[in-house]
Amino acid sequence: MDLGTQPQRQLNRRDGLLLLALWLICLLLDGLWIQQHQAPPAWDQGDHLSRALGVWQVLSQPAPWSGGWWHTLWAQAPSYRGPLTYMLSAPVLQLLGPSFSSAMASGAVFNGILLLSCYGLGRQLHSRRAGLWAALFVAAAPALLNQRTDYLIDLSLTALMTAGWWVLSQRRWFARQRRWLWSVLSGIGLGLVALTRPTGLVLLWLPLVLLLLGGFREARRGHWQPLAQEATGGLIAWLLVWPWFSQNWLTILSTINKARQWGVAYQDGLEANSLEGWLYYLKLLPAMLGSSLTALVLVGGVIALVQRRPPLKADKAWLLWWLSFPLGGLLVCILMTSKDFRFVLPLLPQLAVGLGLVVASVERRWAPVWQAALVLVALLGALWSQFGWGPKLSSFPPHRPNPQGGWPLEAIVATVRETSPNQLSTLAVLPDSEGLNAFNLEAEGRRQQFRMAARQTVAPKERLEEELSNFDWFLSKGGDQGVMSDERQARQAELLEGSPSFEPINSWSLPDGSEAQLLRRKTLSVSANQVNCPTQISGSINAIPGGLDVKVSGPSQVLQGSRLLLTLEQPGQRLEADQALGQGLLRLPRGCTEVQQQLAFTSSGGTWSPQLQLLEANGKRRTIKLPRGTTLDLQAGTQEPGALAANRVALLRGLGGQLRRGELDSLFSKVGQLNQSDPEQIYLSDAEAILRARLQDNPGDLNDLYSLALAQALQRHASDAAQTLTQIKSLDPSNPNALLGLGVVELYRFRPGQAQVELDQAAKMSPNNSTLRTLRIVASALRLDLPQTFSLLRS
Repeated sequence: MDLGTQPQRQLNRRDGLLLLALWLICLLLDGLWIQQHQAPPAWDQGDHLSRALGVWQVLSQPAPWSGGWWHTLWAQAPSYRGPLTYMLSAPVLQLLGPSFSSAMASGAVFNGILLLSCYGLGRQLHSRRAGLWAALFVAAAPALLNQRTDYLIDLSLTALMTAGWWVLSQRRWFARQRRWLWSVLSGIGLGLVALTRPTGLVLLWLPLVLLLLGGFREARRGHWQPLAQEATGGLIAWLLVWPWFSQNWLTILSTINKARQWGVAYQDGLEANSLEGWLYYLKLLPAMLGSSLTALVLVGGVIALVQRRPPLKADKAWLLWWLSFPLGGLLVCILMTSKDFRFVLPLLPQLAVGLGLVVASVERRWAPVWQAALVLVALLGALWSQFGWGPKLSSFPPHRPNPQGGWPLEAIVATVRETSPNQLSTLAVLPDSEGLNAFNLEAEGRRQQFRMAARQTVAPKERLEEELSNFDWFLSKGGDQGVMSDERQARQAELLEGSPSFEPINSWSLPDGSEAQLLRRKTLSVSANQVNCPTQISGSINAIPGGLDVKVSGPSQVLQGSRLLLTLEQPGQRLEADQALGQGLLRLPRGCTEVQQQLAFTSSGGTWSPQLQLLEANGKRRTIKLPRGTTLDLQAGTQEPGALAANRVALLRGLGGQLRRGELDSLFSKVGQLNQSDPEQIYLSDAEAILRARLQDNPGDLNDLYSLALAQALQRHASDAAQTLTQIKSLDPSNPNALLGLGVVELYRFRPGQAQVELDQAAKMSPNNSTLRTLRIVASALRLDLPQTFSLLRS
């Protein structure tokens, strides 16, 4: 093929109608499958659905001029699973309603992108016929059928990566007159891939290297334009990804590592140092496209080759370029420790394009019969893969709909909502089975007006009693607990059964023959009820065993988002029992509300005089008059574990002391527990507001300053955290932990030079601190100070 005299490559009307018909057939088959499938989403599916519903909620209240709105949007996808899949699913959720079925139906969007992209690649490589055959093959591929009727990010990644590869190839070979435009489009394509899953770009390493080498080669000849175009594309990709990545980069990297560890533990582990490891995907890919279909294409191609070599119109240089993506990507997947068909799914369309090239190149008298057989095998293979109808034409496992319903997710969430309609409740889920787990219950809670969150318990076995104070609601299950469950769940269930503070509310028979039981704290830690509006905000405080009972009544618009500054005094002593109103999780209706909360509070006992202030969401303080003569007779000693819910703001203030002492392992373990019990981590912003108010009265309180820095850092408010830690450094100059914290924050802000200064100074005070050594290595590497990096690595 002469690239200078190539035929027009745009989509003509006839091909457009054929592709539309193919997409509609796919839509019909997928819709039939979804209609028959009654099972709830499993683990990953539930997590993706929860994320999609979160993005849908944010996009349904657009405020693009607000930085806070963008921060909330990017926070819906804090891991390496980027937000783009959920953003493209949101219109479908809006159209069809928020549900698992709607989320699966959004696969039609990505399937359309995939069909068009494969068609475009086929036309680039050979002809319109090759493009149409490639589109047919991906439409019938069992592995892609599997993903079209599921809700994961692998289908969207495959579609967008194939589209990006088509644009990149167009820019590389065919866009002579508009190379700048296609460079911009290439950058957008790469950025969209990264916004879907950043690790997907690794599969494109070889063509990207070839582009870069080509740009440098042209630059050596004095032609700088190709390199400038590539740099422009790279810059555009980075600008697209940066807002999301800069907010979540730390969790993105940590979740990539966790996913690698999970894959090693739970997925096939065929190492690259074995023959099986190298052959695994080579044997799997034909099955993913359809064993019988692939074999029939290859047999026809071989027969045509034996009879007479068919004319191959593709340019050899273009053919090598096209192969660089699947070969480079396949090498990456082979070298990975864990193996799964979804890892190579983005490469499957390239195999379809290659087979399309074979079919389009065969021009024999028997070719129409052979091609008709290919269409028939593709259709029959799709029907068997999706529904089990007809002959078995593929060795890839079928993905049939599960008509078995009966999982009571909707009823469980509804029970919690009806009990606490004016707040966001958190349910601790002990089972982790496919049909009943924290992920699909979280998704159902979001579907039901975002009134319930579901979380797994994460406390180590020796601290499971603490979880009784972290949650008001628990769900247990008999029988199979799930493959990732361990003795922790059994021990937690025993503690619940033996606790006098919890009682069963309801139970449901499950399709697997077991029973699920919903338990709740006998007296909920927070209750919010509508009342007649008082003349002014009123409140009361009473001492209860192990804690305080606080009531506040007033207009809902004032109480929503407010905090309580609670001071206890007696001669010569002063205590603070500050807390967020409703633990920060209120969803108050219009009118007036009475909020009552019973939270744990530890003291040495005695009689105290309380003072109560309302710290409104806007920062205004308002004194709440208590009944005349109110005093609190507090009792010393500890209570039964879980007797009262923990005050998360108070726990955060205690963790500030651990930061000051450098007890980082214990600190982050407890932060993990707190984060699970507060699904939106509102306790961090509540604690920050309370601590700022307290520091206005006592600016030099180091305990509060350390707690404030911790709250700011955990919210990723890096600039504020750096400012607070700088103040701490001046007040506590001999403490290396303040410098360590400041160094970490500066690294997060991509300021390795400033981080190095702080970390080196801390290392002089604490030379044997292994955490400091690791952070200094990271800072040196980011500064490209290789001598110091290697010196620290050898030390």
